[in-house]
Order: sequence, then structure tokens, then C-alpha cells
Amino acid sequence: MDVRKGKQKFKLLQHLSQILKISFLGAVIISIVFALNQLDLARYFPIKTVRVFGVNRVNNEEVRSLLLPLVSRGFFTVNVEYIRDRLSQMPWVSELYVRRIWPDQIEVKLVEKKPAARWNNESLLSEAGEVFTPPRETYPANLPDFIGPSGQQIFMLKYFNDINRLLFPLHAKISHLELTPYFTWKLTLDNGITMQIGHKDILTRLSHFVKVYPKIVGARATEVDYIDLRYPNGMAVRWKETVST
Repeated sequence: MDVRKGKQKFKLLQHLSQILKISFLGAVIISIVFALNQLDLARYFPIKTVRVFGVNRVNNEEVRSLLLPLVSRGFFTVNVEYIRDRLSQMPWVSELYVRRIWPDQIEVKLVEKKPAARWNNESLLSEAGEVFTPPRETYPANLPDFIGPSGQQIFMLKYFNDINRLLFPLHAKISHLELTPYFTWKLTLDNGITMQIGHKDILTRLSHFVKVYPKIVGARATEVDYIDLRYPNGMAVRWKETVST
């Protein structure tokens, strides 16, 4: 019995010894981490170079002013995730990659949104169907105008692309596309022709229009005021009034 108790006591002491060793090691690690945090790492390992790639519409000065205070803490303590989060809030930014490069560099790669149209006279619509509102002075020129109900931007983008493909033989593109609350379509081409299409068989009616366009309109596009495709078996063309002298 005494021998058994002695073995149990010995095992208990061994277990306690292991716990003390682990606790001591943990305390040492915590002390080291604390000491490192107290060092001025920015002084010994400063960020000397920040490289930014992919900037086109994004304002360079805005990126610089946002980055400078974020990288001032030095190579080891700079918060890459925080930089990514802050830059991602800029309206033009679609994707973002941030990394540290030893010993003193930060590299930022931006992928900007690709605008497809102006949206409801107040925002832009990206090719991915996202509505965003950057500073108006950064809007690209010659974008088509979309007017439509909220939430229908992807639906409109699809028809915009499909209609432009149909119009390709006419060497014309959409400059203004409108989807009314009643889901009827109106559009204006870049040659000035305005069209009412309605809400049924949109692509079929446009395909028929493209086929008869050379005979009905041809070289007289500048004389056309309005085309109505809402008729089931045809179309109506209104010509601009000419002033005789």
C-alpha cells in the first residue's frame, strides 16, 4: 500500500511540475510580446515605399492621404487587413490586394469597377450590375443613360447588351435606355432615332426592325423623329417636319 501511494504521489508531483513549466513558458512568451510592443518598431523597421497599382478613376491624393497614417507604425505592426477595409470603401474600388514586402515596402493593387452606364441621373452602373456613386467629376464621358426602377439594373443590362448585338448591322448603339414602371421599353440610338418597343417580344420586334431598316430608313436616319414598334404586325415611323423655304 505504501509503495502504491508513493507512486501516486510521484505522478502527481510530475504532473504539477509539467503545469509549472508550461505556465512559466507562457509567462515568458507574454513578457516577450509585451516587450516587443513597447519597442518603437516603426523607428527600426519603417515603411519606406508604398506602391499602388491599378489607379485610374480613383483619386491618387485620396489614396495617399488614407495610406500614410496607416503605414506609419512600421513593417511588423502595419495592419494590412485594416488598410484593405479602408480602401475597399472607396466607390471606384471593386477588388483590392494589399501585402507587405520585406524589408520596407507595402504593395497595393486595385481593380476598379467598369462602368456600363449612368443610372437614373445620379449614379453609375457597373458591368457587374452594381450601382455606385463616385464623385461626379470622375464619371467617364459618352456613357449611355439608364432610367429604370430600383432593383432592375441587371435586367436592364442584359437587354442593353442583347439589343446592341441586334443593332450591330446598323452601326448604331443605344445612347438612352428606359424601363418604365409598367415594364415598357423606350430607347434612343446614337444616331438620334427614338423608339417605343412596349413590353412584349422585345427582341423579336427589334430583329424585324433591323431587317427592314435599310428599306424604310436607310440613309434618312437624321430625318426620323420617332419609331413605334408596339404594333403586333408592323411599325410606325414619324418623320421630322421639314421647313420649306
